[in-house]
Amino acid sequence: MSDKQTIVLSSTHLDSQNQMMTKGALEGALNYLNGERRVKLGVEHVRTIPPMGAIINGKLIKGNDEAYYLTGEQFYFDKAESGVLPDGTVLIKESFKRGNKAFWDSQVENIDVISVSTDPANFETFNGFEELMDILQTESGLDIEKSMIGRKSQLPDPELIIKLTHTLALALGLGATKIPQKLGSAIGDDLVKLYKLISRGAMEMIQKSLPAHRPKNFVIQYNHGNCQIELVITTNNHDDVLGATSKEKLKPINEKIKQLKNLKPEKIQFLFNDAKEWEFNYLLTKKGGAIGKEKAFKNRNELYKKLLDQQK
Repeated sequence: MSDKQTIVLSSTHLDSQNQMMTKGALEGALNYLNGERRVKLGVEHVRTIPPMGAIINGKLIKGNDEAYYLTGEQFYFDKAESGVLPDGTVLIKESFKRGNKAFWDSQVENIDVISVSTDPANFETFNGFEELMDILQTESGLDIEKSMIGRKSQLPDPELIIKLTHTLALALGLGATKIPQKLGSAIGDDLVKLYKLISRGAMEMIQKSLPAHRPKNFVIQYNHGNCQIELVITTNNHDDVLGATSKEKLKPINEKIKQLKNLKPEKIQFLFNDAKEWEFNYLLTKKGGAIGKEKAFKNRNELYKKLLDQQK
């Protein structure tokens, strides 16, 4: 595999999702691509596998067909190491030998209002996306920020992402501090509303998002100090989502985070596994490296090989 390969990331042509990027939108993406952080080089927008590297050196080119093309170089990790956690878990670390920069995906930002997002491409029409957001706002009674995610793949796995405020994370027993006693009752009311949001969101996504046969990703994100935490439940079962987000099931998360702090994480991802427990999957470091369990990297490599075989 070459260290760098140039690819077309987007263009002003009509894409497979019947959408067309403007030149201005491509220029905005170019600034993002060549910014102070790096864009992850993933595999088919699959959230639960580590990146293979980064996309760098973005360029905006006008083609012979008068269309504009956004290109970038796929820059693969060129350094690999292994290690072991105190509990015996074997870890793989992949990083760059030089030019280290953190990923945009792991940047920690303040979450002042609970945020809910999903991809309109996973619904029959854009109205389906709007209806989902209206239902979640009304049913939960929470003041939520509604947004879209866009993934340029033929039809990516359905995802519902909920970003928690610091207060709501504390209400679930998550976070680096404890709930201030004077806020206890108010937080209790919001916690009830949050579970309504999670429950109805799971139900709507399972019933209405496409492809119907694929498991759905339910993602909870919050900040733990200066680290972003991501919890992923992959299922077509509504009860799995509610079970995974109970305070009792979430209780071990804080201790697991403590065990990983010496790895200098900026983002840590946990998966709800077949044993109905939360397990560490992988993390992104402050210097743009990826550290995770052997299984996470094996799954990534197998998916990448499968895609290459299909192209052949």
